[in-house]
Order: sequence, then C-alpha cells, then structure tokens
Amino acid sequence: MKRGDLVKHPGGIRNVCDDMYAMGIVLGVRHPQNPAGEAQVEVLWHNKQSRLVYHSSQLEVISENR
Repeated sequence: MKRGDLVKHPGGIRNVCDDMYAMGIVLGVRHPQNPAGEAQVEVLWHNKQSRLVYHSSQLEVISENR
C-alpha cells in the first residue's frame, strides 16, 4: 500500500454510510520500526473532510497508484 492508492474496507463498516467508506485515497503510510509491527495508513474518504488512520490489514487496495 502506498500514497495515492484507492482503498476500501473489505467488509464495509457496519451502521455507517456504505457510499462514504466504499472508496478512499491513501494520503500516507507510516511503516513501523519494529519488523513485527503493522503499517499505519492515513486515508481521506470520499465525501469526508477529516483524515483517519487505520492498520494496513483493515483496508483493501482497489486501485494502485502508478
């Protein structure tokens, strides 16, 4: 996963607008210094003005940035 990739939640988010969390753009990726750790991904969702941070395992890439 890298900056500019389009992502979604694999199973969606329950009790939240499906359209809003169906597509977001990766703004940044923070890789852990510990090899066993998981990368944190900053995402801006469609029609949402705030940025949210997730573990990379919580997201699915739907279109990769070239």
